Amino acid sequence: MRKGSDVIGKVVVTYDTGKKIERIIDLIFDRKQNRLLGFLVEEKGLFRDAKAIPLQEVQAIGLDAIVVRSKESIIGAHRVPAIAEILRHNIVLRGTRILTTEGLDLGGLVDLFFDEHSGLVEGYEVSGGMFADAYSGRSFVPAPKALKIGCDVAFVPPETAQMMQEQVGGIRGAVRATGVRLQDSAEIANRRLQAAAHNANQQLQAVTDDTSSKLQNLNRDAVASLMNNLVDSGTQKVDIIGKHVKRDVLTPDGSVLLLQGEEVMLADVEAADRLGILHELDRATDDRWSANASRHLQIATESTSNRIQSSASNLLHSVNGLAASVVIEQAKGRRILQTVRANDGLIIAASGQIVTESVLARTQTYNKEAELLNAVGLSLTTAVRSNTSDTWLETKVQMRDRASIAQANLHTFWQTLQAKVKDLQGRSTQAIGKQRLEKALGRPVTRVILDAEDNVILNVGELITHRAMRQAESSGSLNILLNSVYTKEPEISGKELRASERGMAALEYQLH
Repeated sequence: MRKGSDVIGKVVVTYDTGKKIERIIDLIFDRKQNRLLGFLVEEKGLFRDAKAIPLQEVQAIGLDAIVVRSKESIIGAHRVPAIAEILRHNIVLRGTRILTTEGLDLGGLVDLFFDEHSGLVEGYEVSGGMFADAYSGRSFVPAPKALKIGCDVAFVPPETAQMMQEQVGGIRGAVRATGVRLQDSAEIANRRLQAAAHNANQQLQAVTDDTSSKLQNLNRDAVASLMNNLVDSGTQKVDIIGKHVKRDVLTPDGSVLLLQGEEVMLADVEAADRLGILHELDRATDDRWSANASRHLQIATESTSNRIQSSASNLLHSVNGLAASVVIEQAKGRRILQTVRANDGLIIAASGQIVTESVLARTQTYNKEAELLNAVGLSLTTAVRSNTSDTWLETKVQMRDRASIAQANLHTFWQTLQAKVKDLQGRSTQAIGKQRLEKALGRPVTRVILDAEDNVILNVGELITHRAMRQAESSGSLNILLNSVYTKEPEISGKELRASERGMAALEYQLH
């Protein structure tokens, strides 16, 4: 339902053009039918007719605007006899006193609540009266079928006052009625809560198992990705050949590639590379973990953490909703202390209203059970306790424990991978350093390389030798040496390629 004062002042937008064309200045209310007929957008003047929007022309009532089909949705009030009649009498509802036919004062009318589709008025907000809230001075009068509105006073049947009296619902109401009903209600509520707890536990177990599986998969995928990104496959293959596997190595289809204790041959390495399990073969030789780049690992771990947190959050929301739906009956008969709205601004329950079956149905339609419980002064825990069962509380403890376990598993997983990354990044650094040394060997330097005593290790243009590397490393100049390598390929003629002397292992030397 919508509140009349919420609509007044809203801008009117046409659906076909998207243009703002008017603003709502008042409601057009039919007191005989207790129904809203439309909205006034322009009052009658000396040379103009009043302009109105019939309710059936309204496509949507939003938080900030009212959407109508087109500019033609705004018509002259005289074109709708019922609207013209209401505007002609110019009846002002605000301030009208509402009395029961027995003379009980329910307060002065200040606002109304209506169904945005049918226009039927569901209730009135009144100021003062015997049911007025002590803080706001307002109360909610449900709209009766028999309503007689006069110039100064509106009359409602005595039953309306009875509907405004708060009735403690649920098991407390059953206590006042009969002990048998109490026992029956308690048993029913307890069974429903046990079923809810059982379902929640199943969901929790599923999430925990799924999280554990995802962590294992992520761990395995991270290893493969790290191996591909950080370790050169050629270097990796050479490192594996000749070693013995410490456990069986299986192919993706489950067949055996190598049995425990077998030596790794070149053909085995090539086969593992083709099957995409080279990293598995590497791990089987010496149980070392391959490392990911820190950035890739962090992204993967954060993604896993987000998935765990998202799953836990969704599960908590689901279980809370389940529990709220079980105990929502406790709100029935209680007075709403604060307005409950849907996400689009629709009023589910108005402040001062007594919770009825229709309010409960609307609450469940918009999944606002927890908000309704809060609005009547019942927390979820309080409502569950009033159902004489601690099952839900035990479930929440179990959920909290399982969530802690999941977080602990994630923390352990993260620490383990960090340690392995640190270890294998050192390995990667060593491998890169070795490659730099191998590429530098035999190449000339582009600057003078000095030791700590300023003795010349290599002069400009001299070739880097093993001896030069050892001397540079011992004097702390190895990095300078490696950064001074001449990397361009020399242009060598055919004659220059022919050395002046034969090598000891040369074929010509052996023939002679």
